[in-house]
Order: sequence, then C-alpha cells, then structure tokens
Amino acid sequence: MTSKKKNYDEAADWAEHEMTLPENSKTARRGAAAAEAGRALLARAHAGRPSLDPQAKPGEESPRRQVRLPLAVSEQVDALAAAQGRRAAEVMRDAITMYVNEHASR
Repeated sequence: MTSKKKNYDEAADWAEHEMTLPENSKTARRGAAAAEAGRALLARAHAGRPSLDPQAKPGEESPRRQVRLPLAVSEQVDALAAAQGRRAAEVMRDAITMYVNEHASR
C-alpha cells in the first residue's frame, strides 16, 4: 500500500503566494477578516465540546458529579434516553435540573 505524504510547507507556501481567490466570493475571506475567522476556528477547535453553561468562557470545563444508581433506575434511564434519542447524561442532567429548580425555593 502506497501512501502520499503531504508536504505542508509546500502547501502553505502555495496558499500564501500563488493561490488566487475568486473576486466576488461569498465565502473567501481576506486580510483582517481571514485572520479573525482563523482565530475563531482555532478557539472553537481548542475548546472541545460546547459548554453546558452559556456563561462559561471558551475552554472552561463544566463541573462533574458522579453518582451510583440502583440497577433498575440505571436501566430505566438508559431506556428513556434510547426512546428519546438522547444520551443518558442528558436525561440525568435534565432530571437533576428539574429537581433542583423545584426544591430551590423551599
């Protein structure tokens, strides 16, 4: 099996000096707009999954809690998640949020 190894220095040189962008492109960015788009892309890539907290700073991890469940409850969570096309973690997160919201005012 033969594999071509890409020469990234060559590709970067071509992109910086020889590549031409269409004049009226709706997607091609130039100058400061290109730099900002690149920074935003790198920030999103470095941050991993979107934060659960909309107020969180990029790259900030959500707190993690761990709980043991009786087997029957665990199986019910899995069944509910499968029926809803969601992950078990999402179902548990919603359940905890509902419980906290209901009992916080007491």
